[in-house]
Amino acid sequence: MVYNPRSGRGKGEKLAGAIAEGLSRRGHTLTRLQMLADPKQIEQAIDDADRSVVVGGDGTVHHLLPVLAETRTPLYHCGTGTANLIGTEFAMVSRPARAIEDIERDGEPVLVDMPTCNGHPFLIMVSLGIDASVIHRFEESRKLGGYRSYVLPTAREILSPRPATFTLRDWSHPKPAIAATGILVVANMRSYGGGFNPCPDARSDDGLLDAAIIPCRGSVVAGLRYGVLALRRTPPGVQRVRGDALEIMAEQTQAFVQIDGEKAVQIPGLNGGRLSIGDRLEFRMSGKHICMHARSS
Repeated sequence: MVYNPRSGRGKGEKLAGAIAEGLSRRGHTLTRLQMLADPKQIEQAIDDADRSVVVGGDGTVHHLLPVLAETRTPLYHCGTGTANLIGTEFAMVSRPARAIEDIERDGEPVLVDMPTCNGHPFLIMVSLGIDASVIHRFEESRKLGGYRSYVLPTAREILSPRPATFTLRDWSHPKPAIAATGILVVANMRSYGGGFNPCPDARSDDGLLDAAIIPCRGSVVAGLRYGVLALRRTPPGVQRVRGDALEIMAEQTQAFVQIDGEKAVQIPGLNGGRLSIGDRLEFRMSGKHICMHARSS
């Protein structure tokens, strides 16, 4: 078990303790490590196990991707973050009793694609524009827990929106680049958060990335189009692209970028999680996979 003691304002540590106690009572041997432990120690512990359990938010799994990709031990994620999109995608829960039952269950693991953005791995999605800008504002002024934390950043974004202007090129097909202003989501799975799924047909096991271009210059139009997405419909003007090699270039203004629900400071080539004018993001399927202890999606 690897857990993030800071996730959910201490919820991660409490949940890890409850699951560890329950597994021990049922006769299982458990090694419990904090996510800041030596990566080699984490990798060795996971390699030696029948199951790996990660307790924390989606960001906790994101930061462990380089380690998880080197193992074939099935992963179960107990989400203690705000959105918990991995749990939504793979029907993984954080209630101790149910989680223990799921962890004990036998079954064939699910292989999940691990794509890269400028060589940096991600699991859920990367996005540019207004939604990424909200993430930047959120991390710069995080105070409350849960979705309440997004109220002030979202209000600031409504009053002063920061859409992205970009071109998207799909190297998988000989088509012209698409130029747009608004929001761009490059997804590896369909779960997105808040009931909005810009790429509802995305699959994490098909070797392809799904991109959705949501045109807008302000937050009001963006909000209306996200409202249509919440109704499981396609908003006017939305374009979708699917391929295994995508390239994004910022035009006219810098673009705010988020990765797996976090400010994208770890992506090479970005300045504080922002894509400068003329710079590029290159998306590739890495050929590596994460092994999930989940029912096939």
